[in-house]
Amino acid sequence: MQQKILLLLVLCSLNLNLFAQEALQIPTEPIPHTITERADWRRYDNGRYTGLTAQEMRGQILPMENIDDHYGSLFFHGNYMIIQNTRRDTRIAAQGVDSIISTFYEITEDGDFIIENDRGFPALRGFPYIPDEPIRPGSRWQAPGTRAADPLNTGHPLVYPFVAEYEYAGTELYMGIPVHRLRATYASRYRREQENGYIPALNGIFSISGSHRVDILISAEDGLLIFMRDNLDITYTFSDNTTLRYTGFTLTFGHGITPMNRIEITTGLEEIFGTPEPVGEQPPQTPPDPARPFVPDDSGIEIETVPEGIRLIINDIRFIPDTAEFLPEERYRLDLIARALSQIPDRTFLVEGHTASVGLPTGEMQLSIERARRMVDELVSRGIAADRFMYIGWGGTRPIDDNSTEAGRSRNRRVEITILE
Repeated sequence: MQQKILLLLVLCSLNLNLFAQEALQIPTEPIPHTITERADWRRYDNGRYTGLTAQEMRGQILPMENIDDHYGSLFFHGNYMIIQNTRRDTRIAAQGVDSIISTFYEITEDGDFIIENDRGFPALRGFPYIPDEPIRPGSRWQAPGTRAADPLNTGHPLVYPFVAEYEYAGTELYMGIPVHRLRATYASRYRREQENGYIPALNGIFSISGSHRVDILISAEDGLLIFMRDNLDITYTFSDNTTLRYTGFTLTFGHGITPMNRIEITTGLEEIFGTPEPVGEQPPQTPPDPARPFVPDDSGIEIETVPEGIRLIINDIRFIPDTAEFLPEERYRLDLIARALSQIPDRTFLVEGHTASVGLPTGEMQLSIERARRMVDELVSRGIAADRFMYIGWGGTRPIDDNSTEAGRSRNRRVEITILE
């Protein structure tokens, strides 16, 4: 049973050496990978067409070490970045992130998902499913799965079961890569039961009905999901009898992650940024001599390792008050950051803006977004490709120090850049 579940979230390596024989075998063990989902749906409210919905989700899924008293389980850390209304060419622009959802979850030996504070990610659980025995073209099978639904984005998903029917179509080439093709169909069926004359509704949902036709391509070399297209038609009925219907398709792209050499990268960053002084010390304000490289004793930039990668914390970032314009004395730090990031190829950078909590929360949030975007613009102007960046603002919602003191507000007024694994 342990091997059966390893492809449930496409977190596995199939170790396939049977491409010539067109046989698909079960996976062996999970590997780090990323998933990008792009939804293109038509929306109908109460039967009336109300427009197109475009959304992108970028997920970073990292296996974690097992816990001693959970023998046989698999553990994962997922970081899901949600980008709403994606209509422009995302290949050439930095992406503003609407929300980031982090989750830790366990898949038991029996294939059950255990997710604390379930926010709906991963949405599909137990899908796709590969049987124990090797399968060949024309093989068919059925397997249960679950799906998390949160059409109103409440943060409290409804998780409901389904049964999928699969067919293995064989092998082919996809963009020059040998792949296995599977086809799957399943119906979304859910209805809230009436209890003592009262019909409760979780997340406002009373019933769900719909269908899914899914094409799945799995790499014959490493077993990761390369591409999936879900053609869907799904209707949600809410407890007030209103309906919301989506029709269209969701595209999913996946690829494995080559682990970064964190020690090597951290050492390189320390050589550029210098050794941080104790908390409370201010960064130098004298620009470097342009005739030679500048390595400060303390640039005011902290380096820390996080599950997502390596994070740079740019303390006490200095802007013209209430604007996203950097003060001139910040140019040397921007140059240092650009020099550091340009030495790290093939990684995505997440830029997060933070403010001190001293004003209106809505104003602080907008200002933090604008400042994060300004940081991206400055680094792009220094030669780093725009499509390597994503950005988000948190306002004053994530303080790291006391906002009642000037020193604390100075630390909270920061920008963080995470070099994603």
